[in-house]
Amino acid sequence: MSRNLGVRRLCGWGLLFVGLLAVGGERAAQAGPWTRDKGKGYLNLSYSRIAAARLFFPDGTIGPIAPYQQHALQLYGELGLVDRYLTASFEGQLFRYNQLVGQGATFGMGDMRLGFWSGLVTKPLRVTGAILLGIPSGDPAPKAGSATADLSASDPQQSLYRAYLQDVARTLPTGDGEVDVELRVSLGTSFGKVRRWPLEHFLIAEVGYQFRTHSRAFVGTSLDEKYADALSYKIELGTKLPWPVLDRFWFIFRMPGLVSFALFQDPGAGGSGIRPTASCTTGLGNGVSYFAYGFEVLGRVYKGLGASFGLDSALGARCVAAGANIKAGLSVEW
Repeated sequence: MSRNLGVRRLCGWGLLFVGLLAVGGERAAQAGPWTRDKGKGYLNLSYSRIAAARLFFPDGTIGPIAPYQQHALQLYGELGLVDRYLTASFEGQLFRYNQLVGQGATFGMGDMRLGFWSGLVTKPLRVTGAILLGIPSGDPAPKAGSATADLSASDPQQSLYRAYLQDVARTLPTGDGEVDVELRVSLGTSFGKVRRWPLEHFLIAEVGYQFRTHSRAFVGTSLDEKYADALSYKIELGTKLPWPVLDRFWFIFRMPGLVSFALFQDPGAGGSGIRPTASCTTGLGNGVSYFAYGFEVLGRVYKGLGASFGLDSALGARCVAAGANIKAGLSVEW
């Protein structure tokens, strides 16, 4: 096990080194406060992987679980519709694979989100407002599928095993099943690149409020309840170094977070509070919260073609797998 882990880490650092040699560019593709001019756009296709043997439980403590793996193929895009005042964005998981090793797996399309951004202020800081619409394109209650096809319902043992596989599949949704709307404000500025401070920086701070609804997976059942609203936030700092070769790349550090108000309500015994009913393993559903950090290196391959490599992980969370999320992507900007 330790040898395999060492090999995976060596491969990861090798990919990062290759990426640093391969990419280069003029500036970071900065979303949020920097809206795009009419007709200008950006697309990013990325792959991410999480592997974890521990979990942040609903009370915030960490404990062991069956090894969990998640693979996802994601698409993110922006298109300028009106100079400064309207930029549209799209993000979604084109494919998501969840697995509890030795127990079962599910796969399919994940959830998506549409956004509309409008520049409110340009000086001295850039201030942009956004409306983001969550689309439940993923499956909140997947079935075991072909794994149960050959099991006889009349055989008690096989029937129990069939029920077990269904329970495992239900804990591995590919989406949360509910429509949500987020109002977000994004602030940003760039500074540096002067004689006494040759480093170049950009700084982004965002805060949003998510209005959430019911999951279609539980409507009409005893588990049907309104998902609790949530507060999102992010601080991001990008730095470009002034030395040859390195001055072609952005080095980015970010600290994102999500606070679900479900965690601040005590349902008690028959109480009226909201329960954190998320599938904790996959980090989808009600009650998900996290305080995380992340690093990313990005730049240009050729003209508008770029590449990136990053890693993020939670410092504290509820209903989130306690493992690093490794991500690599390719992008194009025009």
